[in-house]
Amino acid sequence: MTGRVVAGWGIVNGVGSAAGRNGVDGRTRSVEVLEISRPNDLSEIANLGLTLPEAKQLLARVQQAVVAAQAHQHAVLRPDCSSCGGRCHVKDWRPHQVATLFGGVTVRLPRFLCTGCGRTETGISWPSHCRSTPELDQLRAHLSALMPYRVAACVLTHLLPVEAGKSPETLRGHTLKVGEQFRNAATVKPAAVAPTITISLDSTFIRSCHDGERHLEVRVGNVETAAGGRQVFGAVARTDTDLALLIRRNLETVGGTDETELTAFTDGCPGLRSLLADAGVTNPPIADWFHIAMRLQHAKQAAIGLSTDEPGRMQAKTVIVAEVERLRWRIWNGKAKNARRSIDRIRRSCMPSRASTTIAPQACRHASCGTRYTKSPVISRVRATGSSITLSDIAPACGSELR
Repeated sequence: MTGRVVAGWGIVNGVGSAAGRNGVDGRTRSVEVLEISRPNDLSEIANLGLTLPEAKQLLARVQQAVVAAQAHQHAVLRPDCSSCGGRCHVKDWRPHQVATLFGGVTVRLPRFLCTGCGRTETGISWPSHCRSTPELDQLRAHLSALMPYRVAACVLTHLLPVEAGKSPETLRGHTLKVGEQFRNAATVKPAAVAPTITISLDSTFIRSCHDGERHLEVRVGNVETAAGGRQVFGAVARTDTDLALLIRRNLETVGGTDETELTAFTDGCPGLRSLLADAGVTNPPIADWFHIAMRLQHAKQAAIGLSTDEPGRMQAKTVIVAEVERLRWRIWNGKAKNARRSIDRIRRSCMPSRASTTIAPQACRHASCGTRYTKSPVISRVRATGSSITLSDIAPACGSELR
């Protein structure tokens, strides 16, 4: 703060006061802001210290006193006329309502009039169209990013003496505005180059609770370095946000270059693979443990539903179910060779089940013959070994063919 700087505040004889030091003559002045009355009986722990409403009121009063002192010192500065360079005098005073983190304040600033040409000038270095402080806007955006807008508005008004911008629609507007500023901000490249970067990318659907409203597909991810650098990103699919550009910006933020080795983890979705390829990730992505476990669970459910009408199928089902569960444990503990063995055992166990598939009886293709026959199971075993198939492997000869 230029000029008057608040040195501290305290409570004297139950009266809250703000103390400041004048930047011109160096003298310290105090302003009474609030009278506080609290019981001295501490038999009830609730009597200890200030209550939340009293603390909010005290913060609001101190903020108003500090802003009044700042505005008084700022009004002393008189600009020169931008047209003729003459001296300006005070024309009138205009109040400006500004929402701060500790309540709304009124800043009274003068307008100036040039005595030479009659041109009106505003104060020096006062931002135009200012309705709230950046600290309040950032807190609104931060809370709105962690919880729904309505809940964020309730938390903000419950803990702080915030009066303006309490509606969920206002919080939504401020959050989108801050997000737009972050998206358009220039990338700050770190001094150190990251040799390796890990990228995690996933997608999910946010379904509307009302019929006929829009369902959103959201793609989120993060980039991490071995040194601990981390950036989180997210965007709605099929909008004006370029997801590939967003990934490249986050890679540059953590120190990624053309020589950086990139390792990507996804759920195996083709759309995410193409998105990573557009972002410059040339190596195929790796399925993370969560999605591997989901696919193994699907395989286990499919194995449990296998038929057991034959002894061979029953034995194959028992082996497959046991190996799928063993495969889950081996992948979780990093046993790659043993996991490959489990996969090979599952494949070998599936062969008898395929080979023993029975085919419904079919009629002979000759119109004069009514013989019904079944295709021999030998055909499946022959196809499995890659040998040639003869007519005798498919069906027995009937009397019509012998004739």
